[in-house]
Amino acid sequence: MATIRPAARADLDALFALELQTFPEESYGEIALRQFIDLFPGLFFVAEDAGTIAGYGLGGIDQQGQGWVLSLGVSPAYQGQGIGARLFDAVLDALRGTGAIRLTVIPDNVRAVTLYERKGFTTEARVEDYYGPGQHRLVMVRLTPDEPR
Repeated sequence: MATIRPAARADLDALFALELQTFPEESYGEIALRQFIDLFPGLFFVAEDAGTIAGYGLGGIDQQGQGWVLSLGVSPAYQGQGIGARLFDAVLDALRGTGAIRLTVIPDNVRAVTLYERKGFTTEARVEDYYGPGQHRLVMVRLTPDEPR
């Protein structure tokens, strides 16, 4: 069973490989992942199974003090084992008390949208071209992060 723990600089190579595998068309670069480890040390988690990084969850806090789930990725070899839900819970717990937690998701990613809805998120908006032409996203929000999931 995978262990959830904070991400560390030593995980960077494995995180970048996982990022490319999981999000081949819109990956965070290695520099961004390195900066996230430094900027959000209490909001960046990995799932580790027998020395292998099986997934990660990343949160952040914006200038208004509201929480964001920035990314959640699980290696295809580990999907369907509840690792994504456990990582998501770790990020949500770390963002507790921010007043609102938001995230973006590709509108047709039914698996992710279903997970987020189960965790109390609702669709706040659909934004066309969120990240550029053809990069549409749903913005989802959970306004009561201190409520039980």
